[in-house]
Amino acid sequence: MIQWLKKRSFHIIVISFLAGIFIGVNIAFNVSAQEPSFKYLDFFHQVYQLIRDEYVEQPESKNLFYGAIRGMIASLNDPFSRFLDEQDFSQLKEETSGEFIGVGIEISAKNGDIVVVSPIEGTPAMKAGIQPGDIIYKIDNKPIKDKNINDIISLIRGKPHTKVMLTIIREGIDDPIDIELERLPIKLQSVNYAVIDNTDIGYLRIKVFSEDTSSEVKKALQYFQKNNIQKCIVDMRWNPGGLLDQAVAISDMFLPKDALIVSTKGRSGKDTLQEYRSTTIPLYTGKCIILVNKGSASASEIVSGALKDNGRAKLLGEKTFGKGSVQKFFNLDEDTGITLTIAKYYTPSGVSIHGIGIQPDYTVTMATISKEEQKQINILLKEKILQNFIDKHSKYDEATRKEFKDVLEKNNIKLSDDTANFILKSEIYRFAKKPLYDLEFDNQLSEAMKIINVQ
Repeated sequence: MIQWLKKRSFHIIVISFLAGIFIGVNIAFNVSAQEPSFKYLDFFHQVYQLIRDEYVEQPESKNLFYGAIRGMIASLNDPFSRFLDEQDFSQLKEETSGEFIGVGIEISAKNGDIVVVSPIEGTPAMKAGIQPGDIIYKIDNKPIKDKNINDIISLIRGKPHTKVMLTIIREGIDDPIDIELERLPIKLQSVNYAVIDNTDIGYLRIKVFSEDTSSEVKKALQYFQKNNIQKCIVDMRWNPGGLLDQAVAISDMFLPKDALIVSTKGRSGKDTLQEYRSTTIPLYTGKCIILVNKGSASASEIVSGALKDNGRAKLLGEKTFGKGSVQKFFNLDEDTGITLTIAKYYTPSGVSIHGIGIQPDYTVTMATISKEEQKQINILLKEKILQNFIDKHSKYDEATRKEFKDVLEKNNIKLSDDTANFILKSEIYRFAKKPLYDLEFDNQLSEAMKIINVQ
């Protein structure tokens, strides 16, 4: 998560500091050579001058300085601290505003791999079947080992309507999978809600925490209130997080006044402790269950931890991702900046979940497809049996299910009825508006409904 902070004084300090290095450098270094930091700055200046004077081609000073900044930040070994040049900065502003160009995945560095935290619903990545936990192995057939996360984001991003090939490694699948994605303008609708058919249960889906997420959640809760809905299931599965202030504002809507939402501690521990508490009476006071999984990260973990620890909600699903660090954004000028990890956050019970995640109250794993059935599905895809069937069928109904089963038998593809129907339904809804919720195959949602009815 990122707190926006424009430090004008920081600008002046940086400009003055750089001027001291590169204009009056000899005086500064001669006077303070005994200080270790100035010794290394002297090394830096010598290398800069050598490259400028001796390198076989004339380098651009901007590229040298940008490379030096990236190298400094890379030495922290923190995937969440990064330098943002003009392009990266523009992309970050797009993402936090809820609209950007891309394929629709949130990625992170984990144990040396580039891992998909979550595909964003309705985007090319989601429609192509990319899943949380997928490891990106190649981009456009080129290995990405040893590349930093900024470079990888740049390779995935590009101009609208161009294509990028991601080669991924997926747990349970022996061979890498090639997935071609089209880069598209992505407008994030961060919140969807409805009353589940034939029930008195509200369903609230929060996909990401962008600038307007809290106002959208407020509308949803007001709708539930207006319709006397006192049971609510909040779905934050595959939610990669976003803005801290939005997580705090949304937690505030569920918690009693002055309840602790989250605290952050920086390098000096208690000296930099900051607490965030609810400031208003709760907007929603009914029963609540939150759905989480390994794609629930950052801001979604703040809300989950706040409501769980304050006894306002139970969590159901799988252990969350475990992204519990706080980033601040610092402008270097109007078009560039850096994000730095400046603290870790702690749930109201005082627990840091960074690298650990939050264990749900009710552990319910998603229904999975066996390795043997996955091999059958691979044949289905490779021989374009499924594609040819979908080209002629656009409705998911009993007649289509029966016909698809006949096609599977004819081609000696052995799948259970549940798996066959799931694959069929998923493929049909790749090209049509997907229902907000799915009680046929979403076992976690179904279990949450059972529990909330007897709480």
